[in-house]
Amino acid sequence: MERLSSPLHSRASVISQEPKSPLVRRPRTGGRSARVVSTVLRTTLEVLGHQGYAGLRVDEIAERAGVNKTTIYRRWPTRAHLVVAALTNLATPPVAVETGHLESDLQATFMTATTLRATPAGRGVVRALIAERGDPEVDRVVGEIRERHRAPARRVLEHARRRGDLPKRVDLELLLDVLAGTINARLRERPEPLDPQWVGRVVRLVLSGAIASSRVRP
Repeated sequence: MERLSSPLHSRASVISQEPKSPLVRRPRTGGRSARVVSTVLRTTLEVLGHQGYAGLRVDEIAERAGVNKTTIYRRWPTRAHLVVAALTNLATPPVAVETGHLESDLQATFMTATTLRATPAGRGVVRALIAERGDPEVDRVVGEIRERHRAPARRVLEHARRRGDLPKRVDLELLLDVLAGTINARLRERPEPLDPQWVGRVVRLVLSGAIASSRVRP
C-alpha cells in the first residue's frame, strides 16, 4: 500500500467526474447567460430552503429571478433538474485525482469535497429535503446528489482494483460508505476546511481494514 509521503500532487492527473444522468445538464455560460443561470440557481435555493420541495414553483422562481418561465424550462426541463443543478452549484462534487497511488489519490479526491451544510442557505436546504424524504421525487434528487458525490472516489477505487492495488474481494460500495460517511460527517459537524492529514489517516485506516478483511475466508 502506498504511503502518503508526498504532498497533494501538482502534477496529478485531475479528472472531473460528472456522472451521466438525465438530471444533469450543462447550461451555456458566459455573459448574460451566466448571470441568468447564477440568479435562477440562487433563487431556487432560497425558495427551496424556505418553502421546501413541495412548495417550490417554477413560476415563482422565474418571477423572483426576473426571467421568463420559458427561459428556465429551456435549461432545466423539470423541477428535479433545476434542484439538482442548484444543489450541485452550491456543493461541488469531488474531483477524482488519479496518479496511480491509491492512498494519496483518495486523500486528494476527498479534499476537493464540499458540503451543502457549509452555508446558511445550504443548511436550510438540507433541513427542507430531510423533512420531505419519502417523496419519490425528493428521494430521486437526493439520490442523484449522493451519487455525484460518490462517483469520483468509486472511479479511483475501481482503477486501483484493476491495477491490483485492491483485492478483487473488496466490497467497493461498503468501502465508499465508510469513507464518504466519515468524511461527510466531519464536514457537517465542523465549519473549518478538512485537514489533509486527518483525511489521510481516515483513508489509510479504512483501506487497511478493507484489505485485511478481504483476506479472511468467510
